[in-house]
Amino acid sequence: MSSGVGTRFIASPIFPERSKSTYMPTQAKSEKIDELTEKLGRSTIAILVQTQGLKVKDMTELRNKMRAAKLEFQIAKNTLLRIATERNNMTELDKSIFNGQTAIALSYDDEVAAAKTVTDYTHTSKIVVLKSGILGGRKLTADQVEDLAKILGGKNYAKAQVVGVIQGPLATTYGLLTAPLRDLCYVLQAHAEQLNGEATTD
Repeated sequence: MSSGVGTRFIASPIFPERSKSTYMPTQAKSEKIDELTEKLGRSTIAILVQTQGLKVKDMTELRNKMRAAKLEFQIAKNTLLRIATERNNMTELDKSIFNGQTAIALSYDDEVAAAKTVTDYTHTSKIVVLKSGILGGRKLTADQVEDLAKILGGKNYAKAQVVGVIQGPLATTYGLLTAPLRDLCYVLQAHAEQLNGEATTD
């Protein structure tokens, strides 16, 4: 028997409404990509670590240590970071580095000191794992970041070593001393290839 009251159908959304605190609109994502693109382009080195499972207090400690070493440290969404590298024409990067929870340490000065700061922390942490690095738009493996951190005397000493290996005019020497460390790596690699070619033709 009908009660005379019509049945009301309440439409419920198929997907629950996202929390405003966690939802990042498209505009915000675009701005974040622009920010990462600018910082990557300006940095001398970027070092990626995995921080999955790190407690809040430990994350705060990590941020403070990076800040004390004049490194900029932040959690980065892999998709946004990948797009930022592509915008910087870093096409040689292995896309496999963009997985897991990724944090990035950016240095705008001394690449060697940055590598040492990050690796020193990962050596004492049971959670934070060194993933890779980006130097001059090229990927560094975790082992290569470790090797970079082992250079004694920092980047200035590394430059002096390169100048000692490559004898050239005064202008060339000055150029090497004032060049970014990433450029010195390319020069040294090219010099080694040249020597190898000369040895082959002898």
